[in-house]
Amino acid sequence: MAVHRSTRRACLFGALAGFIFLAVSGWAQATISAQLTGGGDNGKCTFEVRVDGVADVQIRGNQGYLQTKAGMPAQWVRLKCNQPLPRNPNSFRFAGVDGRGKQYMLRNPAQNNGVAVIRIEDPRSGYEGYTGDIMWNGGNNNGGNWNGGWWNDNWNGGGGWGGGGGGNNDWGNGNWNKNIVPNCQNAIRRKIQQDAGGASVSFSGSPKTGQAGSFVMVDGNGYGRASNGSQRNFTYHCTMHPNGNVADSSYNINGGAPQPR
Repeated sequence: MAVHRSTRRACLFGALAGFIFLAVSGWAQATISAQLTGGGDNGKCTFEVRVDGVADVQIRGNQGYLQTKAGMPAQWVRLKCNQPLPRNPNSFRFAGVDGRGKQYMLRNPAQNNGVAVIRIEDPRSGYEGYTGDIMWNGGNNNGGNWNGGWWNDNWNGGGGWGGGGGGNNDWGNGNWNKNIVPNCQNAIRRKIQQDAGGASVSFSGSPKTGQAGSFVMVDGNGYGRASNGSQRNFTYHCTMHPNGNVADSSYNINGGAPQPR
């Protein structure tokens, strides 16, 4: 017996109750200490990361930092060096080893306060592993202190220095793009409409926003109405880039009986 399309939509929306889309928390571990092996006259570091979008791999001394520029939060797998990267390396070069997308040297450490920056651009949906090598022939550490900063271009090509070793960018104190909340809510609306076959979605109240590392967290409430009039409340969460782009979004349908029409 055929099932009416609106009934299928209502059932699908109701079946989403209790189903939680877990937010990926890989962004929290943005830094890593290199495994130092020793050996060899010339320097070499090999990094391995997982990227779904665009990310910058930064290496300074014996530490690495991942800055997600677009898409899902990038994740470290390993960083292995035979010696720390000097501030002023000689004959610095980069070679991509594997990965389905593009990776290229964005900043030479000799002209970037000792920080090597490799940009990775992953063209498809889903995480992909990327491996790359940076190499140099000696060097020195002249030039003063690093002052705890990592390179940060705020995804607009301007360039600048973050405020601390944890990778915080220059968007602090709530100075974020005005589209942070609308872009988050649009992402949630698209997800629910896709999952529930075109249900209408509304948001209630003002969501909470707060900075966490180099991201902005948005948490709020809303409700969706299926084509047969049944309604479900939901909570939602977005991990946002300060420039307004969505890094990750999820929602949770509240259980219980349908709300009055």
